[in-house]
Amino acid sequence: MNTVETLQEQARTFRSFDLRKAFTADRARAQTLALNWEGWRVDMSRQHVTTETLTSLRAHAEALDLRRWIAALFAGEKLNVSEDRSALHTALRQRDDMPLTVGKSEERRNVITDIRAAQTAMRKLTEALRSGHYLGADGQAIRAVVHIGIGGSLLGPRLACDALWASDDFDVRFVANLDPEALRRALHGLDPATTLFVVVSKTFTTEETLANARAAQAWLLKDKCVAQQSQRHFIAVTANSEAAHAFGVPEAQILPFWDWVGGRFSLWSAVGVTLAIQSGWPIFEQLLNGAAAMDRHFREAPLTDNVPVTLALIDWWNTCFLQRRERVIAPYAEALRLLPMYLQQLLMESNGKRVRWDGEIVETPTTTAVWGGIGTDSQHAFFQWLHQGTHTATVEFIVPALTGEMSRSGLAANALAQAQALMRGSEGKAPNDVRFCPGNVASTMLMLPKLDAWQLGALLALYEHRTFIEGVLYGINPFDQFGVEIGKQLAQPLRAALEQNQPLPPDTDAATRQQLDYVVGIRSQSSNHESPFMSGRPQVAPTSDS
Repeated sequence: MNTVETLQEQARTFRSFDLRKAFTADRARAQTLALNWEGWRVDMSRQHVTTETLTSLRAHAEALDLRRWIAALFAGEKLNVSEDRSALHTALRQRDDMPLTVGKSEERRNVITDIRAAQTAMRKLTEALRSGHYLGADGQAIRAVVHIGIGGSLLGPRLACDALWASDDFDVRFVANLDPEALRRALHGLDPATTLFVVVSKTFTTEETLANARAAQAWLLKDKCVAQQSQRHFIAVTANSEAAHAFGVPEAQILPFWDWVGGRFSLWSAVGVTLAIQSGWPIFEQLLNGAAAMDRHFREAPLTDNVPVTLALIDWWNTCFLQRRERVIAPYAEALRLLPMYLQQLLMESNGKRVRWDGEIVETPTTTAVWGGIGTDSQHAFFQWLHQGTHTATVEFIVPALTGEMSRSGLAANALAQAQALMRGSEGKAPNDVRFCPGNVASTMLMLPKLDAWQLGALLALYEHRTFIEGVLYGINPFDQFGVEIGKQLAQPLRAALEQNQPLPPDTDAATRQQLDYVVGIRSQSSNHESPFMSGRPQVAPTSDS
């Protein structure tokens, strides 16, 4: 019997598994199903696993030669096989200068040299802004930073800035949505003379990002004092410096990153410059240090003690063997309120796929739907669904022991109580009682000593490594995202139809034609014409302000 068959056999016994009975039968369960690392306590005792399950899961990891996969990641091997690229985000937080060369034989480069040069430029720019030596077009110091990006070019910096905010030195805002209202709201109350835009796009062709960057440029040009040197108010972070320069960003204000940095793994690169501006270069370095510490643990710890590997194995067990389709993230810290949104992209964009590395179709479910929200707010929202709903989800609690004021013990107490209540349910009540909660809900308790830049860096690196290991277990490439492109490609002819009176492709379905007709009708405020999309006859589309 191979390792998968062993796990399948074990999974059949879990149909009647009850956490309450498991704790009664095994008094040491809370100790044996927990890991400790650098002051963290990662308690998996409320997951639907046993020590036997973990032993079998680790045997499967050995059969897959998981150690070899981890080594390949850090060595810069081209694990992003569909795009023929390395995935070297870990090199961005490497603390020593040990050379790491990648590329074809005639083009091999030491990426650490490139990273150090980029970090030096990033630090100098950051320090100039924070000291007031970098001035805007009319000689005033920068007081506000508007970060323009989307997806991985924004979610990581936004989370980090929100989590590590500590002063009012800079008013930092973020814009992603193509809707002009997003930028309008972000610019409200700002002065062009003291506002800097950080435009982040690997290719510098991302539609949403460039549309917002052009609108920001137009906003600056309306100010006569700024218009002559509006380029002073832009920093670009990109792998396409030529396009950024053509947009109007001076060379000294272009910070690089590379094709071997995936967007959702890019916070550690110059993409994180907004955090460095807001909180200072030492805070950014502490973030890198925390991530590097988790990297070392992931790379060196045996499988029995390895936190990312163990959690990934349990995630895979829940998805593929116990058929759990949803994972709820519940951080009990206001500073982590954006973490569920960040993890949605990291986990679902990475592993929401159906084709294996080798081109075969995946035969098992892949990653779960990920959602959540902060405690205690969530206790008055979706926790009702967790306690008494009919769907099955796993819950992940993230609890810093110290949060702001040490006296806020109610926060930790509520987190621990919710995990306990999800397991215990309402004992002694009949199933048809409206107060009945069945309990037996699986959860993990991830406890940190406190939340600072080091801890946040380690936490985010933990989730990155779990995501990678889950990809290996599913047999898929977690570093591409071709599903993101299909909708963008289909949007192009629809936009041309709306804005340039172009005919729709012949294969456009009737529902899409009807929906476009609705948009045109609302815009034109007239019902006296035939739809150009349903009839197939071209007609001038009204302008957006008609």
